[in-house]
Order: sequence, then C-alpha cells, then structure tokens
Amino acid sequence: MNILRNSHNLPHAKHLLLVGLLPVFHLFGSPGSSATEERKPESRRPVLAFVSDTQEPLWIETLVLQRDRNEEATAAIFSALVHEQGVAALFHLGDVTAMGSCTTGWERIDAYLSRIEDAGIPVFPVPGNHDYYIFPRQGKRAFLNRFPRREPSWYVTRTGAIAVVLLNSNFFRLSNHERAEQQRWFETEVSALDRDSTVKSVVVGTHHPPYTNSTIVDPSTEVQDAFVPVFLRCSKCKVFLGGHAHAFEHFHEHGKDFLVIGGGGGLLHPLLRTEQARWKDLFPANTERRMFHYLLCEQRGEFLHLAVKMLNPDYRSFDTVYEIAIGGNW
Repeated sequence: MNILRNSHNLPHAKHLLLVGLLPVFHLFGSPGSSATEERKPESRRPVLAFVSDTQEPLWIETLVLQRDRNEEATAAIFSALVHEQGVAALFHLGDVTAMGSCTTGWERIDAYLSRIEDAGIPVFPVPGNHDYYIFPRQGKRAFLNRFPRREPSWYVTRTGAIAVVLLNSNFFRLSNHERAEQQRWFETEVSALDRDSTVKSVVVGTHHPPYTNSTIVDPSTEVQDAFVPVFLRCSKCKVFLGGHAHAFEHFHEHGKDFLVIGGGGGLLHPLLRTEQARWKDLFPANTERRMFHYLLCEQRGEFLHLAVKMLNPDYRSFDTVYEIAIGGNW
C-alpha cells in the first residue's frame, strides 16, 4: 500500500496527516462515577478500538437507502476486532442493535459481544437512539441487562495514559435532572483529567455527532451547545468521536479534531460534498459514501495516534486507509 505523507497545516493543529487511498473507495461511486476504571494492558502500548452503528438495517430504512451486505460487514468487523493485536478495550458509540426493545434483535450482537469478551476485551458502550427503540423503557432495560455497570450512561475509563469520556447524547430520553447532572459531571471530570499528570490524552465520545455532512441525519446542535465548549476548553481533550451518521468524516473545527465513525454495519449514508458540504471534510477520498470501518487509537509518546481500518471489497479483510497523529500540549 502506498501512503501519501502530507503535512497538514492548520492554525493550532498539532497533527501529521497520513493518507492511504485504496481501491476500496471504488466500491461506491456516486451521575457517572468520577472513579476511573482501568484494565492492565497486555502490552506496554495498549490499543483502544472504537466502533459505532452496528445495527442491522430496518426494512423501512431500505426504502430510502440501499443495502450493501450490511450484516456481513458487521460480522467482519467484530471478527477483525477479536484478532487485532494489543486491543485493551472496545468502545461502542451506540446503535448497538436496530431495536433495543426487541429480544431477537440482540441475538446476533450478543454472539459477537460474547466473542469479544472471550478474547479478554472489555466492552464500554454508550446508548444510541436505536438502542431505545421501539419501547424506550424496555430498550434501556435490555441495554443494562448486557451492560449493568453503564448506569448512569455517562462515565470515564482509563487505559494507560488515555482517558475516554463517554456521554449520553440522547437528550430527549433524559430528564431535565439527568441532563443537568450529566453536564455538571462532564465539566468536573474533564477539569480533573486536565490536571492529572498521568493523563496525556482525553477522548470524548457521543452517539450523535456535533458535525456531519450526512444527508440522512442532522448534526446535533445540542451536542454543539452542551459538550463541544467543554471539550474545547480542556487542553488534553484531543479528539471528539461520534456515530449516528453512517460514514467516516474528519473535521477540524475551533482548532480541534472531530471524527464521525458510524460505519459499523448500518445502511451507508450519502454525504453532502463540495460546495454543498456544511463543513470541510478532511478525508481525502471525496466519495458520496464511505465503506464500513472501525477505529484504532493508541498513545505514542506525546502523540495520540488514530488509524481507520476500512473493509475491503472482499468483505473479509481490512486496510488502514487513514491515520492521524494529534500532538501533545505544545
């Protein structure tokens, strides 16, 4: 694989952009506890994996969007994650299943999660909108039956020098008290992490992204208003991850990096491009849709290194198609 090495010069951007343009792009033309949870890594430099939107397509969705062997793609992603070297934890940014209240909808995902856990990889999820479908109380109960430690649904984990803060962006599913409690917790926790000398990087994750060029879902103005200002104030907050939009996107806004990683198997979303785009997408493959994928993250010295692993047309293998190294506190 040939990788183009380009310097990426943006004001206050402290990262080197490495871009791999692969044949895969030709497939598509047009209150939480402030106590941290730490798993001792098997290697000196543990790898964190992130995925989102692994739900199977709903019939009604296929009236608008085309299928692309979606269930096969999700199976390939979970299989690849089991065999990835050095993965210390898997973070799921929501829409684990298509309808959280449907027992049969969980069967396939339960099998995948069992394989992940059998491999010694703990799973840290945050709920997406589909995880509350169709009956919110039953959906929440099913979610907590599988992830009983995820209540409240906002929390922080520590792996090595990286802290991952997960937040519930389903604001309409939270009471006013819960929304206020989550906000206070987030501001307090991020401030504490910023002062912690053992933390080098903070990753913030929500289901709904603050920025996206998806033509199917809107960017979350609530996330923009509630979470982004706190993220921007924290010097150690390096990257903001979101799902919900079924594509990969990379934005550099207000001097920081925002990624959309919603390529876990849901129906792929067309994106606004060129002059129609809401925000400038730094991903170099200017395709209308982006292939299924997951994200790997590790601390390399003072840099937080991110690598996008995208599914190849054979629906079995993956290639690293995009890498970002976000620098330290200069």
